[in-house]
Amino acid sequence: MWLSRHSALLCGRFGFFSRLRLCAVSCSQTAAGAPPQRDCFAVKSSTDTQTDSSRNPQNSRVMPSNVEIKAKVSDLTQFAEKAAQLSQSEGTIIRQQDTFFNCSQGRLKLRDFMNESGQLIFYERPDTDGPKLSRYSISPTNDPPSLRAVLSDALGVKGEVRKERRLFMIGQTRVHLDTVEGLGNYMELEVVMRPEQTVEEGQRVAEDLMEKLGVSKESLVTGAYMDLLLKGRKET
Repeated sequence: MWLSRHSALLCGRFGFFSRLRLCAVSCSQTAAGAPPQRDCFAVKSSTDTQTDSSRNPQNSRVMPSNVEIKAKVSDLTQFAEKAAQLSQSEGTIIRQQDTFFNCSQGRLKLRDFMNESGQLIFYERPDTDGPKLSRYSISPTNDPPSLRAVLSDALGVKGEVRKERRLFMIGQTRVHLDTVEGLGNYMELEVVMRPEQTVEEGQRVAEDLMEKLGVSKESLVTGAYMDLLLKGRKET
């Protein structure tokens, strides 16, 4: 029962959201099959002084944030070579299945790492094609199938995204090279904001890395993979 209440609270269906104690962890695993890394990247930018209490007076917790960019990748091998050179590593392969649920605000998804571990993730970010600030909350689970069943019954499923992700760490940025079923090859940059940094500084980090990786502004895309899949279905 607590799992159902957990998901509903994230979507604003009840008025005691402040009683939840979500564990902020990294949005990606740094090793395939590794347990979620707690507290490593759960920080906010120094300009992000607005707390969730502005929307809910009973909740004073500040959501972690990062600056993100997503783009289409035309040459998978070339991009992987540049990312490997900059990160001085071959990257880590992670297989993920994301189930998105109907939600009144933001996005709510269950990430299954296909190894009896997963994460329930709620996040909010604007749908723009450049660097954008994303705020998120994450809670780990060791039983993704059961949690998926409860959330499906309670909220309904919006859709699923299956992908193979290659993760590179470049400084304070997570670089994802994704092969998404039904979409193709994409990259994501997630600049993990440090406490003393402004959003503008995070955007500059992202834009500098875009240039080094050869990512053109024309290749930038908006929205989540789920949005792109749903858009493709409507067009066909």
